[in-house]
Amino acid sequence: MPLPPSVLTGTAVVTVDSTVDVHTAETLWTLCGSSFASLQDKAAARQLLSRAEFELEVLDPRVTKYIARTDSGQIIGLCTLSNDLTTVPWVSPEFYAARYPAQLARGAVFYCGVAMVHSEARLTGAFAAMVSTFGRDIAAANGILAADMCRFNVDVVQLASAVTGMMKQAWGAANLVELDRQIYLAWEPANHSPGLPEQLGAGTVARPLL
Repeated sequence: MPLPPSVLTGTAVVTVDSTVDVHTAETLWTLCGSSFASLQDKAAARQLLSRAEFELEVLDPRVTKYIARTDSGQIIGLCTLSNDLTTVPWVSPEFYAARYPAQLARGAVFYCGVAMVHSEARLTGAFAAMVSTFGRDIAAANGILAADMCRFNVDVVQLASAVTGMMKQAWGAANLVELDRQIYLAWEPANHSPGLPEQLGAGTVARPLL
C-alpha cells in the first residue's frame, strides 16, 4: 500500500528491539519483498532472503532490530545487527575470527544482515537514522561494523560510500575495508551477444553437458 505523501518529507523515529510481535514481523516481511524486488535482476547473488532466512533475522532475539517508523507509527525501514555471527547463515564466522580475533572474542564484531527502507520513504532520513543509531551502539562497544553489498549498490547506488560517511559522523573517523570478493563467472561462445535471445539451428536441441 502506498505511503501517505506526507511521509516523503517527514522524519523517522527509530526504535531498538530484540523481539517483535507476529504482526510486526509480517509487516517487515512485506516490506522486505518490495524493498529488494528491484535488485533481483541487478545482482547474481540472490538479494531477497527466503522466509526462513528472514525469520531468523527478525524473530531471533540474538539479532537486534532497528525499526524506523513514521510519526504515526507506520513501519518504513529496518536494519538488523548481531554480534553472534551464527545468526547470519551466509557468512563464515571462522573468516571473521581470523580477521578480527580480539574483537570477535569479546563480541564486538557486529554484522548488519538486513538494511531496507520503503521505496516511498527514502526522503525521510530513515536509513541514516537507523545507521546513526546502531553506529552509536557499536561505538559504545568499541566494535566493528560488517556487512555485504552487491556491486550495483556499491558502484551505482554508492551505498558503501554513504554508510562510510554516516559512520564517520557517528564515530568521528571510520575506514571502509573490502574484506573479500566473490565473482560470478560465465563462459560464453565467442559470437554470443548478451541480452539477445539465443539462436539455435533448425532441429537443434540444447543438451546438458552431463
